[in-house]
Amino acid sequence: MLQKIPLKFLVGAAIFLFAVLFVLIIANNAKKTESVKLEQKAAQEASVSEALLLDKNLQNALNVHRVISLKRQRADTARADTLSVGEIWLVPNGMSIPNYMLRASKEIERCRGKVNWMREIRNGKAALLKYEGEQGSYPLTEVRIVDTLWRPNSSKLAVVLAVREQNRVLRNNPEILRKLDFAYNLLIPSSRPELLGAGKKTNAHIIPWVPMESRARMIYDIERKSQIPIGVTSEKELIARLDGHFRRFDNVSGFAALHGEDFLIHQASVDLLENVLASKKMWFWDLTARGTASLLPPSECAKKGIRCRKNLLEAESESQVKKALEQARQNGKAILLFELTERSINLLENLQSISEKQGTNLVYAGEVF
Repeated sequence: MLQKIPLKFLVGAAIFLFAVLFVLIIANNAKKTESVKLEQKAAQEASVSEALLLDKNLQNALNVHRVISLKRQRADTARADTLSVGEIWLVPNGMSIPNYMLRASKEIERCRGKVNWMREIRNGKAALLKYEGEQGSYPLTEVRIVDTLWRPNSSKLAVVLAVREQNRVLRNNPEILRKLDFAYNLLIPSSRPELLGAGKKTNAHIIPWVPMESRARMIYDIERKSQIPIGVTSEKELIARLDGHFRRFDNVSGFAALHGEDFLIHQASVDLLENVLASKKMWFWDLTARGTASLLPPSECAKKGIRCRKNLLEAESESQVKKALEQARQNGKAILLFELTERSINLLENLQSISEKQGTNLVYAGEVF
């Protein structure tokens, strides 16, 4: 049938369709270009708005409770120059001055400003901050912590109770754990199913304590037989051995080393462990004995994008509780590690109310790794 249609008619129709298609493409591209320009304009306007409101944005970022403007500017005795304090910003406790200054620096940079000068004063209870934005310089500001005002959930503290192989509390008196009405963790050896069974009846989050090779004499036979040996030859074998321990637990996001002094100084074994931690996105906790020259220190883990830490299991005391609370306030997060005993439970009985007063939230260990 096409043979009966004149050739010039077919050519004309083809040219017409091509022209229509070309116009549609041009219109669509113009529409996309206009949309992109509008988005860029909106982003630029938002950016300008952020820059213009630098001081207000900074106050919001620091959770400033009250601003005191000094009519007669007070001389700054912390510096031997002509700078004087123009405003005092009162901020809540629960976060250290270095953390406040770090947050201030990030917010000033975000709003296209510049920090000219900052310095801690009043024994770490306040800081002096001089900064500028696109609208010019701002007055020297004193950021002062108010001891009677606490910032809610400004820091995190994880409580971990380690269950030794022959733990008396879980074996004889697990009901005592009901005294702890907050989020806490139990560290239970993966080789002790009877302790794990008792631990699952509590309201704790349970962390696997996996035995790794150690030639130390004081190790029970059951842990020695189930420990992960240095002779692991591949990631696949290591994962299979770890999964054999993990299957007894629920929602495993990380684990700790029980013993393991020899495994953690064996380069080939540690290399495999690093690869497994990275691939499975798990955190690792080295709790081996004092003096272990571990090849997996937290500093190296951070460089490789692995979450790990090292602690020692020491005798529980009130001073440790105070130290952990202070570390949480200063660093934003901390771990309080005790052995599970009746004494440790009694020491922790009032921890919830104490931590709330200083703005520290009690969380599971995975949140602070």
